Amino acid sequence: MPPPLLRLICRKAKKRVESTAKAVLSRYMSMAKSYLRYRLKAKSRHGVHSPFVYEIVEKVVQANGARKGAAIEHLRKALKKDTRLVEINDLGAGSRNGAGTSRTVGQIARGSATAPAQAAFLQRLATHLKCRNILELGTNLGLTTAYLASAGHAERTLSIEGDADLAKMAAANLAKLDVAAEVRCGNFDDLLEPALRELQSPDLVYVDGNHRKSPTLRYFDTITQYASENTLVVLGDIHWSCEMEEAWEAVQRSEAATVTIDLFYFGLVFFRKGQAREHFILKHP
Repeated sequence: MPPPLLRLICRKAKKRVESTAKAVLSRYMSMAKSYLRYRLKAKSRHGVHSPFVYEIVEKVVQANGARKGAAIEHLRKALKKDTRLVEINDLGAGSRNGAGTSRTVGQIARGSATAPAQAAFLQRLATHLKCRNILELGTNLGLTTAYLASAGHAERTLSIEGDADLAKMAAANLAKLDVAAEVRCGNFDDLLEPALRELQSPDLVYVDGNHRKSPTLRYFDTITQYASENTLVVLGDIHWSCEMEEAWEAVQRSEAATVTIDLFYFGLVFFRKGQAREHFILKHP
């Protein structure tokens, strides 16, 4: 390879790395500012006057532990050391840490999967609300799927993943954990509505994929068509970017939503009839 061409390739590679690093730094700075704003506004359970929301804070947010938690975290620890390379077919806004499409399983387990404490929170929430039919958008390695499927009243858990390799790994991980959950591979736009029709009225829908405003709002609008007053929609990473914060604000303004709760990492949306429209920003441990 001629030296001038080699230098040109090196310069382009350096610029690409620098551009990615700047984008990641900008994203984390934006999240840090969002977190500071959140902490200034967030209330503890003592500032909550809704009995329904107070119970969630007391019995879910402030609680600890999860069923099958030890087994799931043992598997997570092993996956973090997994050096197998995966070519990710990312249909959304990309990795949180700016990683490319080619990543090791360990990188995915460390950087893309929902954190243990947050996944355990989702399980406690599903248990508290007696959720039987659960739908997840964004299976990843199946760890959060396992938490949700292990909730106290869960009867059926269906998860949709856009990447074929991740879907296969997730199914294998769920089998290792002896957790009953179905993983389907495909685009959310194609599989979401058929899944909702099949579940009829899902009790909990966890949206943890794409992380862009327009698709997030499109998924939410589709879900509301099948939601009952007992349905809970959980939106992941609502402060991940300006786009996601705009999506969250639009969801709060939705006529369908009656109670919304901002927990920074998650946005909870309830459709309870007869409930006064309120938005809560609550502290998490």
